[in-house]
Amino acid sequence: MNNIDVLVTYLVIGLLASVALSIIAVKAKVIRRGAIPQSVLVGTLVTLSGLPSVLLFILFLLYSTIVTRLGKEPKIKLGVAYDLEGRGASQVAAVGFTPSVMAMVSAVTYAVNLTTVAKIFLISYVASLAATSADTWASEIGVLSRGNPFLVTMPKAKVTPGTSGAVTWLGELSSLAGSTAIALTYLALNVVFNNSPNWVKFNWSTVNPTIQLILLILALGYIGEVLDSLLGALTQPKYYCDRCGMVTEQEVHTCGGRTRLIYEPRIKLSNEDVNLLTSLIVAVTAVLVALAFSRLLG
Repeated sequence: MNNIDVLVTYLVIGLLASVALSIIAVKAKVIRRGAIPQSVLVGTLVTLSGLPSVLLFILFLLYSTIVTRLGKEPKIKLGVAYDLEGRGASQVAAVGFTPSVMAMVSAVTYAVNLTTVAKIFLISYVASLAATSADTWASEIGVLSRGNPFLVTMPKAKVTPGTSGAVTWLGELSSLAGSTAIALTYLALNVVFNNSPNWVKFNWSTVNPTIQLILLILALGYIGEVLDSLLGALTQPKYYCDRCGMVTEQEVHTCGGRTRLIYEPRIKLSNEDVNLLTSLIVAVTAVLVALAFSRLLG
């Protein structure tokens, strides 16, 4: 069976498996029913890149689900328990578009024997997952911080938890942990699947490229979260509650008082738009860095 035949086989298997897994994900409240088409598309494209890529994506979803459900009661009280019933269609598309496209391009280029290009796009796939993981961990764990969050663009202002662009030190540490989780999972899968044909294999004859590649993924993931926070702060309106002395995105604050507009962005983006843009920037950066340092590919 040649590479093209394998690709077609993966496509069929991926479609069937993605339908089944999406239905399970709805029942487990990982996604909502309306997100099934997007979930199936993302899952199918990721499957094209082989079993290691699929396992990495499944573990990424598992990690994200666990941190989302941490501190359920405090999140409900704060009014930030948005994803406890599962992610919606726009969220699945924003989170899954970039890594699934990178995985697909990697698979297709490998099938036509462009092996180095395939490896570069596979690194981009992993890096985009690391960035999304970093953002999710920062948001879901950071909101539980006892300290007041602050905007990256207004560090002295008190900010309502859950506001786009708001960060905490706990959230930043969690972001680094989320990126590290993907990098280390990638490392573990490389050990297990080191003979997989379309999976980036380390050059174990020297440890330095291995460490550099892991650090690259970890760094890009964390930088992606910082960029996400910055874009969130710059592209969404901010209001001020005089009663509470806090910055928020709500025209009526949680205290019941009306707020006044203090920042109107020239370009407005939704959370999903910011997530998608960030993952695209990280993915493209990963491609450029991998091209510049192709020796990392082994």
